[in-house]
Amino acid sequence: MTSALSLAARREFAAGWPAVIAAAVAICVGMTGIGFYSLGLFVKPLQDEFGWSRAAVSGAATFEQFGIFLSAPIVGKLADRFGVKPIAIASYVATPLAFVALSRAGPSIWSWYALWLLVSLAGCGTTPAIWARAIATRFDAGRGLALGLMLLGTGVAAILAPAILGPVIVAYGWRTAVLAMGAAVLVIGLPVSLAMARDEPLADEGRSAPRGNFEVNRATLVLVAVAIALGAIVAGLIVHLVPLLVDRGLDPAEAAGMAAGLGLAVVLSRVIVGFLFDRFHAPYVAAFFLASPAIACVVLLSGGPVFLAALLLGVAAGAEVDMLAYLTGRYAAMRNYGATYGLILGLFSFGAGCGPPAFGWSVDLTGNYQFVLVLSGLALTVVVVAIATLGPYRTQVARD
Repeated sequence: MTSALSLAARREFAAGWPAVIAAAVAICVGMTGIGFYSLGLFVKPLQDEFGWSRAAVSGAATFEQFGIFLSAPIVGKLADRFGVKPIAIASYVATPLAFVALSRAGPSIWSWYALWLLVSLAGCGTTPAIWARAIATRFDAGRGLALGLMLLGTGVAAILAPAILGPVIVAYGWRTAVLAMGAAVLVIGLPVSLAMARDEPLADEGRSAPRGNFEVNRATLVLVAVAIALGAIVAGLIVHLVPLLVDRGLDPAEAAGMAAGLGLAVVLSRVIVGFLFDRFHAPYVAAFFLASPAIACVVLLSGGPVFLAALLLGVAAGAEVDMLAYLTGRYAAMRNYGATYGLILGLFSFGAGCGPPAFGWSVDLTGNYQFVLVLSGLALTVVVVAIATLGPYRTQVARD
């Protein structure tokens, strides 16, 4: 792949590869990494200890997403004004303390929800809202691939969280596992933040220019709407994929196995999409890949191959956050990147928190997934057209 990179991109990676690795590691132990992918591990232990339903325990995911929705615009704005490093350090100190509090949750389900919201707010500086700016200020010609590699941290977390925390829960209980998560943030995330160099100023970051504001233009407003729609629809499709397949007559274990293909597609699409962003006009690339969940809706509606539908959803899940991070940097000045992407990511999280229950309500009202799949397919078609017609970049891309 190195030979396929432009000369300018190779220069950027030669100087900035430590930042990519650091950001990937920091995100892995952050809220969108182990913070998200560990939630499912606690369902059965908490059900056994407190008698809470599975739906009640997993409801913490909504509060976690709501915390990102509230905090991402604020920390993005602060990162524009003060840099990534101080915000990240503060968050990697506060998050372990919040995990200590979470380890004392119970017996009220509301304590579980409130403490997950606290963890999410404390972990605001561990999310891509912060780290995407650290990468975007160091990369221009190779920014797409760099962002894709950075976001692999969440894929690594999806693998490591059950492999490491699962045995800890079995041997020592869920409270110890929560403390282990806090220890990982402190022992891994904090040193990475401390070692991170200050942001590299780019050409549009003059000292006198105002910074840290959401940049209002047609493209960024389109990205706001797209973020909400993608967050809601893709999250809803992913969360409901297994129950949808079970409703179609598949064995639950077989349905879960089909959904496992989604994870592989997420990892691969992040790198591939990022690489293609650097080679071609990104809105066209994004539109091509975002057509995949619309096709998945058609496949599911027509009774087509379910494994294909899972792969198509995985492609979308891998492309969406990378796409939003990359396009923000092409349609907003870097001095406003954190504030602009922070709001976009926050609204994406809001959509992701609302989508799954909205899908559930639709099924409760109609008795099946037909209506919500048709509506999702139509909405995704609008999203594809909106992205494809964003127009020329507002910021210049470095060339050889």
